[in-house]
Amino acid sequence: MTCGNRRTRVVGPVRGGLRTPEGGSATLALTEDDGTLRATTLDQLRRLACRGCPAHPADGCGCPVLDRPAAVDTYEHSAAQDVFVHTRDRTCRFPGCGQRVGWADADHVIPHAHGGPTDCANLCCLCRSHHRLQTSAPDWRFEMSADGVLTVTTPSGTTRTTRPPGVRPPPPPESLPSLDGGPPSDRAEDAPPY
Repeated sequence: MTCGNRRTRVVGPVRGGLRTPEGGSATLALTEDDGTLRATTLDQLRRLACRGCPAHPADGCGCPVLDRPAAVDTYEHSAAQDVFVHTRDRTCRFPGCGQRVGWADADHVIPHAHGGPTDCANLCCLCRSHHRLQTSAPDWRFEMSADGVLTVTTPSGTTRTTRPPGVRPPPPPESLPSLDGGPPSDRAEDAPPY
């Protein structure tokens, strides 16, 4: 959601659908078309939509109005970061795990002790077993992009990537030129391996 190009009007409670279960909670996940998470509570959405872009009150600037919570200067993540990361990830992000997010820790991908920021772009949900692996096992490498795509490389060099649920991979290139500089080939065996 950007200011200027789109106007958003947030009205009262959602009618005829979403209700908080008795004794439970419900979390809103507002995403962009590509699945990138932008807001996690209706109150946050209302405040940001009403405030608009703080730097450019005039329409048309294109600044992001909704985004992940700001980084903090401490090891402990903020409550807003906790909600954002758990809503974005929904399960342990270690490839193939899927442990419920309620049992997962919000872990620094680049350890805080090694300069990793306490920022949602450096936090992901890992179950206790995979958190220990990430923290203690030598030669395992964890990397995460700003949109939450986690890449894990084993000591033997095997690499696996996981995306937050709903985040789509980037589209493949429209066409690739042939090696001789001519027009791209339409043959299936010449297609790039995806």
